[in-house]
Amino acid sequence: MIGGATLVLSSLARHQLARTATYVLNLMLARGVEANVFHYNAVISACEKGRQWQLALGLLSSMPDTRVSPDAISYNAAISACEKGGLWQLALGLLSSMPGMRIVPDKISYNAAISACEKGGQWQLALGLLSSMHDRTVIPDAISCNAAISACEKGGQWQVALGLLGNMPAMRVIADKVSFSAAISACEKGGQWELALSLLSGMPDMRVIPNQVSYNAAISACEKGGQWQVALGLLSGMPDVKLTPNQITYNAAISACQKGGQWQPALNLLSSMRSRMVLPDKISYNAAISACSKGGQWEIALGLLSSMPDMRLMPNEISCSAAISACEKGGQWLAALSLLSGMPGMRLIPNQISYSAAISACEKGGQWQLGLSLLTSMPDVRLIPNEISYSAAISACGKGGQWQLALGLLSAMPELKVPPNEISYNAAISACAKEGQWQLALSLLTSISDRRLVRDEISYNAAISACEKGGQWQLALSLLGAMPELKVTPNEIGYCSVMESLDSAGQWLAALSLLQEMLAARLDFIPQARFMAISACSRAGCWQAALWATGFAEIPEVTASDLDSFGILLMECEQRDLHSLELSMSRRLSAAARQGDLLLGLAAVLDFSADVRQNQQQQQQQQQQQQQQQQQQQHQQHQVSPGFLPPQAMLKSLFAGVACSRVSTRSVSYLRELALLRYVLETAQPGSPATVADAFDAFGRHLGSSGSWAKFAGGSKAMALLAAMRAAPPASGGLSDTFGVLEIGTYCGNSALRLAAALPGVRVTTLELDPILVAIARTLVAFAGLCGAIDVWTGHSALLLPRLKRRLVERLPTPQSRPCFRAIFMDRWGYDKDFALIQEHELLSGAGGVLVADNVLTTAAASFLWNVAGPTAPFASQVVAVSEVADSSQEDWMSVSVSMNRNSGLQSGLEALPPELAELQAESERFRQRVIVEGGSGADVAKSEKPAFTQHSKATLARAGLGPMPDEPFQQQQEQQQQQQEQPQQPQQQQKQQPEEPFQKHEGY
Repeated sequence: MIGGATLVLSSLARHQLARTATYVLNLMLARGVEANVFHYNAVISACEKGRQWQLALGLLSSMPDTRVSPDAISYNAAISACEKGGLWQLALGLLSSMPGMRIVPDKISYNAAISACEKGGQWQLALGLLSSMHDRTVIPDAISCNAAISACEKGGQWQVALGLLGNMPAMRVIADKVSFSAAISACEKGGQWELALSLLSGMPDMRVIPNQVSYNAAISACEKGGQWQVALGLLSGMPDVKLTPNQITYNAAISACQKGGQWQPALNLLSSMRSRMVLPDKISYNAAISACSKGGQWEIALGLLSSMPDMRLMPNEISCSAAISACEKGGQWLAALSLLSGMPGMRLIPNQISYSAAISACEKGGQWQLGLSLLTSMPDVRLIPNEISYSAAISACGKGGQWQLALGLLSAMPELKVPPNEISYNAAISACAKEGQWQLALSLLTSISDRRLVRDEISYNAAISACEKGGQWQLALSLLGAMPELKVTPNEIGYCSVMESLDSAGQWLAALSLLQEMLAARLDFIPQARFMAISACSRAGCWQAALWATGFAEIPEVTASDLDSFGILLMECEQRDLHSLELSMSRRLSAAARQGDLLLGLAAVLDFSADVRQNQQQQQQQQQQQQQQQQQQQHQQHQVSPGFLPPQAMLKSLFAGVACSRVSTRSVSYLRELALLRYVLETAQPGSPATVADAFDAFGRHLGSSGSWAKFAGGSKAMALLAAMRAAPPASGGLSDTFGVLEIGTYCGNSALRLAAALPGVRVTTLELDPILVAIARTLVAFAGLCGAIDVWTGHSALLLPRLKRRLVERLPTPQSRPCFRAIFMDRWGYDKDFALIQEHELLSGAGGVLVADNVLTTAAASFLWNVAGPTAPFASQVVAVSEVADSSQEDWMSVSVSMNRNSGLQSGLEALPPELAELQAESERFRQRVIVEGGSGADVAKSEKPAFTQHSKATLARAGLGPMPDEPFQQQQEQQQQQQEQPQQPQQQQKQQPEEPFQKHEGY
């Protein structure tokens, strides 16, 4: 009977049936069957295997009541049960009580107790037990050492773990796979990826074959160390040692890619898991979504999130938070808020990370009100905002120009028991910087140290930016110089902020000195810094220093990042009539295009433009001589010549070169503009402005049909522009006592050539910042035969407009001429600054001068419209509703203003801008920064948010009485345009081929 009971209880123990075994034992005792130590040990073992530590301890304590004495096996099983239950204190208590029961702890007793300490993270106690084994003449084995090494791994003691591994031979213990894997994992926890790899590679020399656990630990070590390439190498090398990667392996490798921002390899790994019959889990997807988040691939991240249910995986809070963060990185604040609000429907409770990511998305999207609303709503869902949430909200307020709110949030954090950290302070300093509050920014910088926080390069960069915005270039320079003394290394951002400050102040010597520092330190952003140094020299009138002292003349290889510097230097050459130097600079640009740093077809355009410019200069010199002779004889102005048509040889070379733009190169910049040029050359007639204008419109309509946007005025915009300009004084006779028409924002020359063709005898002067666009515009103007009537100048309006006045005064064609323009067309998002310069330098004819501005609705030009169309403005203005050439359904406005004041200088007595319009103007500036400055994502921002922003602008401007006349609704114009488009076209137009698909993404406005 007793033997049979032992077999039954042992079988129940093997099957982990603890409660059944306990029931059988109790039944035996109830029926008077004698139970012995073997019966109890079998049941305690069943409890240990079934993780029933309470039953195990109860049985152990009840043994004396049945006159059964526990032995070492009884205690060992009970200690193991405590180990499995995570009760290291009880395990140590049992071990220490064994001598009192006259039971000598053996190797198994110590191993179980050490493992219990390992599970509880008690590495010191584990080492103490291992050491005491020698004192008790108990010889440790591999299990003892492995458990101690694992305890050190859990406690982050990688040095001690390696020490134990190294001491195992002295203890006459042979290290095995578990030993090495535990040590590798300890190195992983300690961020020692090189040591982890060294251990892995050294295992074969110790006659230990690595297993999956060894490789997984090493890959995880690489993940922690940011070594995604090494992690992928380990993964790909596992089949060579006859090991199959498992789910843990792939997850570690995907996480390594995520840490390194490598979203493509992460997706490849996720895809290969299925082909290798390894099922991805939530960890796999969450890591891949996070990788896409870091790479700005928000659409792919959302796709992964939505595909999880198809894999029978339900997204969790980590999945959604990672996807929200991806939307934040991609500037998709609407999608981020949609995900956050949709989490309860997925039975998920948003956490602090979810809310913080959504607040950051609002910050990126310029939606500071929504970000603040999310922060204040967190307590309603039982979430306490943390420093990350507050920092994101402070940053959102800063981006929105709400520096007072940002400071209020910062000061409220300690009261809510949320201590501000460096990120919080940096965000507040940046908020002050954006509004030029340099005193407050410096005060906050001091407060960081007072709170025993560390001021880093971000803190100083923000403070420097505040000084730059506030015009405090000396303070900005001082802050930069103080950084090394405080053990903060200045970076490119700080240097460039100071450079910008020096540029604005015209401190060209200091700018040159700072540029030399950056060159000596081999910092990045050298082209940007050189540009600002050149700009500072230009402002100070030191053009030779701009060319030579900045080292620009010695640059061995010109790249696209040098274009801004080229723009300023070409402006100096053009305005100072340095023809040879200008030609040399243009040839350097064309050489850069041939090297592949610019689109290959641009080389021919730049060469053609330079040749046209050279011929134009020769012709102008001849005209000036003729004018001087005629003025001496007749004292009258010479009629403006439309120019010359380029020779057939020049055109043939141009056609062949532009055809090269079909070939893919390293650059895709200017692909759309080059496609426009190619289409005009292939479909229009040389010397025919009308056919060139038609080609512009046709190309623009094709852009609209492909979902892109034409950045030039055609269709109803062109008609409105020409009608306004024809009304400028004088309206007839073809002669003017002014310098004709000025355009700010040439782009490819569409408006300029239409104006020159519609106003015979009137010179058109047009300004363009980008030297590549200048070359394209000059090429199209020359092709239309109008280069003699149009001057295309290179340079930023902020630099060129003040210089134009001096140039006009120096080159008055007759004593009766006035140094101003009869009409000005503004086609650049920056109306207020340009308008202020126009007034300051009296560039517009005082009485009857016409001022036209395009895109005033979609850019929300509230301040400008108030100055020209407000109740006290010195202009008679009308706002006209027009449509985009690419899409006639898209409404925009064009303002036409006629000066009513003979004094065209600065005006006083204007009513202050109403608060609603001031807020709209601020929103416009923030939207502009996101569309233009942020680069890659700007096109997506414009496409997704422009319609709603336009409607908001329309309603706000209309309420202020700054919209179109009510008797000319936009719908009527659309119907008229539709009728015009349905009319039969000329045969020549019908034969025009469709333009090739241009580069789809645009850069905003």
